[in-house]
Amino acid sequence: MTTIDNRQINVGTRLGAMLLDHVLMTIIALVFFLPAITSGFSDVFKVSHEQASFNLMGGPMRYIGIFGFALYFCKDIINGRSIAKRILKLQVVDNATGQAANPLQCFIRNLLCVLWPVEVIVAMANTSRRLGDRLAGTKLVQYDPALEQPQINIGKTLFPVIISYGLILLLMQLMPTMQMAKANYSETSYNQTESKELEKIITDSLGQYLTPDIRVYDTVKNQNLKYVSTILKLKENYIADENSYNQLHEIVTNLIYSKFPKESFTGQLKYFYKGDGQFQSRVTIIGTYIQSKKIKVMLHRVND
Repeated sequence: MTTIDNRQINVGTRLGAMLLDHVLMTIIALVFFLPAITSGFSDVFKVSHEQASFNLMGGPMRYIGIFGFALYFCKDIINGRSIAKRILKLQVVDNATGQAANPLQCFIRNLLCVLWPVEVIVAMANTSRRLGDRLAGTKLVQYDPALEQPQINIGKTLFPVIISYGLILLLMQLMPTMQMAKANYSETSYNQTESKELEKIITDSLGQYLTPDIRVYDTVKNQNLKYVSTILKLKENYIADENSYNQLHEIVTNLIYSKFPKESFTGQLKYFYKGDGQFQSRVTIIGTYIQSKKIKVMLHRVND
């Protein structure tokens, strides 16, 4: 008579654990990203001539977000049981001893989550050991309440978290940034005459729809460009309707480019509407894009 292995995990439970782990850890990571996202949006919707940040993961808040991402690879470090594995009564154990896998083993096995399509296929073929388990010397089993659980060692638990955080931070530093570099214009180069001239051009054409507030600066550091910051206070909410916004934006940019050719300046254009308890704004780059240094280096290498 064949003995049934009560610790064998069926394919449905195994795939369910992988999916649930991914969903729960993604939610946790997003919680840590919220400060960076909130900070990014607050800059974008600020009605001032201060340059908006178009990188939601820029600034010091991103380091909090990175910590949330780092936890994704450390989900099993407490006695080999992530939240999903506790729900589904599973545990990662050392393949040789059968004891709960240590935090470093759990971190190593989760590094291969980046190869999730391959890992899903392998997990379907062998529900106890995917590639990460083979790398870390672990396996996934049904949780046994009778199995003695080791006491949590703070040092050993934090060690893989620190490694994970450091690796992700290093990877982000090496990757080319997609953030548009802010224009380093000279405050003393403010050109009041040209600012008022552009305001008049826009007012003469669109004064019944909006009120312009424009600042033109003649000097941008290391760039043969002017800097033009345009704020348009709308009298009706033309932002709410995409067609209305696109029509208005085309007219406004054509008026700006009639005064300053696109290749002669860089800048930003902010629309905002405030009224009847409603506030809405929209920001876009105008003129010539200034690329960040990292992007320039990448392009230079490609050209070489």
